[in-house]
Amino acid sequence: MDEKQGWVLCQNPAKGDILRWNEPLWAVPNKPRGKPDKIGEQQITATVVIMEELLELKVLDVKKLSSGAAPLKVKVGDNIRRKKTTIAQGTCHKKLLV
Repeated sequence: MDEKQGWVLCQNPAKGDILRWNEPLWAVPNKPRGKPDKIGEQQITATVVIMEELLELKVLDVKKLSSGAAPLKVKVGDNIRRKKTTIAQGTCHKKLLV
């Protein structure tokens, strides 16, 4: 099965949807007011648990997309909160349930 099959771009997530998007991995700033450097990218697959101002999501899968020593920031089973706009920046896809 192709990696893209079963996934469609998601504009408006709903409770219970399975979403997949990419997020940057950031290094710790090396100066007190320094901007953190992007050191990698991770792909998160999660289920929408609560729909409010922030989406609450339960992580189903995390993949590291970049090479290097950047550690993943979330683990499978974690509950995370993200703004809809943050998820949209990572090209959000919704899984089609057959």
